[in-house]
Amino acid sequence: MIGYSRQSYHSGTVPVSDPQPSRPGRPPRAGWAGDKRTLFERVVEFLSPGPDSRDELIETLADAEHRALIGPESRAMLEGVLRMAELTAGDAMVAAPRMDLLDIDAPYEELLATVIETGHSRFPVHEGARENVIGTLIAKDLLK
Repeated sequence: MIGYSRQSYHSGTVPVSDPQPSRPGRPPRAGWAGDKRTLFERVVEFLSPGPDSRDELIETLADAEHRALIGPESRAMLEGVLRMAELTAGDAMVAAPRMDLLDIDAPYEELLATVIETGHSRFPVHEGARENVIGTLIAKDLLK
């Protein structure tokens, strides 16, 4: 259907066609609604699927390091993340008597020696009794 603007046809207005009526679109296929991959990427994934198990993922990381896609440090970090995922909080926790704490009143040299000896990145800091934790020291802040 052709329509005209409010001005008369004789005053120089151009006929304008109505916009196409909206066609009901196809609903997205299940699993593809948020998929931003290109068709090529989906075909490659179909032909060469990713790892199906934790062991296959570790082998894939080793292969990626061998092909220089990731560095050895990145591989070690990613494998560490996979190992950490299997731990419970109890596996990672240290009993209070075995914790390495820093005394707020200790001399700087003693604090530095403790940080270097233990190699931890964070230390609870106490004042007086060990149970009176007043904060946390981040080891790299001690070197500033």
